[in-house]
Amino acid sequence: MGKSLLTLALAVLFAACDGPGGADDPTARPHADQTCASCHAGPRGERGRATVPAASCTTGGCHEAGGPEEVSVAAVRFPHRDHGEGGEIEPSCAGCHTHNAGEDPLVASVDACALCHIREVGSGDAQECRLCHGEYEHAELTSQGVTVAHSELPWLEIGCVRCHYDVVAGETDVTGQPCRQCHEDMAALNERAVGRDLHPIHSGVTCTSCHEANIHEVRAMSSVVDLVCSDCHSREHEVRIVADGGSGLCTSCHADVHSAQQRLVLGVRPDSGVTPSAKFLAGITCRSCHVAPRVRRTDQPVRGQAEACAGCHSPEYRQVLEWWREGLRLRVAAVQSYIEAADATAAPASDSARALLGDAQELLRLVAEGGGQHNLELSDQLLRDAVDHVRSAYVVTDRRPPASPDLGREPHMGLCSYCHYESTRMWNLRDMPEDFHRTVLGEP
Repeated sequence: MGKSLLTLALAVLFAACDGPGGADDPTARPHADQTCASCHAGPRGERGRATVPAASCTTGGCHEAGGPEEVSVAAVRFPHRDHGEGGEIEPSCAGCHTHNAGEDPLVASVDACALCHIREVGSGDAQECRLCHGEYEHAELTSQGVTVAHSELPWLEIGCVRCHYDVVAGETDVTGQPCRQCHEDMAALNERAVGRDLHPIHSGVTCTSCHEANIHEVRAMSSVVDLVCSDCHSREHEVRIVADGGSGLCTSCHADVHSAQQRLVLGVRPDSGVTPSAKFLAGITCRSCHVAPRVRRTDQPVRGQAEACAGCHSPEYRQVLEWWREGLRLRVAAVQSYIEAADATAAPASDSARALLGDAQELLRLVAEGGGQHNLELSDQLLRDAVDHVRSAYVVTDRRPPASPDLGREPHMGLCSYCHYESTRMWNLRDMPEDFHRTVLGEP
């Protein structure tokens, strides 16, 4: 998913660099009536490898002032004249502005941006990423088709690599292979060039003539966002599922499978707003909890294991997952009964009541299908919101709502209810191991 989305983003960037109306607009090709030699000069011109010195651009009545003072590339606006002056590497006109061999139009290469700003690109810091990616429509869908409105994501402050892992593909180091395109005597070149900064003597050469292109691309996505079927399934329909290509085959039929789980982990509510799981924000992915049991059949999918809880925490946490599941099962059943009772009495009397009950059922369905343990706090809130919708359905039909189901205490990290969610019963503090809970709460 990541690469195809990035390709779309780069297409937008190129379109933004190519002129007011795109490649087909005559105003976008002001160099079309120039001869090759009016720009290309320097050694090896007879072989079609001549450089484009800055003088070719700044003299002859063309860009004498160095071009416009400022330019925009997609969402980024930056000073154009003397761009990068005083930096570690001073870019030339040809470093960024290039074209393929022949009569292809001249474009500004965004590859040059990533090469010069590789530290910022590789950091994954949200503020750095947003300098270029000001709009997020280029990556709005997960592998299961869940729409993620990036403008509403609270985890952007944490960093874009919370989802987009490894956004630097390739190295900025240059191998000897590109050098052979211009230099025939590699032994002599190595003798003169090893250990030297070669940028000053290649000022008229496009950056990607030496460096790899497309070094900035999404190479991997969080397993929460980009599910790989073979991570959990080894065989289905008597077919062995392999890592490469297997997911595409599965999702052609099972397009919406696990979309509810994705919604809960990412916190994408059915109505509005985004409340991601605290576990996800802490760096936990699907593979962190979905681990193979000690004994597993080849046709058995990998599921969330209590052993994974104990592996990261301590043996006492092994029972927490079952407490969550049991508590959710009881609460989902109670809310479902509450909705059904209202549907039999309040819904027939009003369109507004039916709409409210429909919304309540949708909230409940997300918790039931997605497994509330994937985002316990949001799931508990969705159950309470569903109850509120039901109560409103009674009110709009001038009926008195019956007593709400007992959903117990709200779970929040750091509170007893976060782990002890198994039921609505009272806890006996005298039965709890004091030393363990002091450690959990960080008390001496």
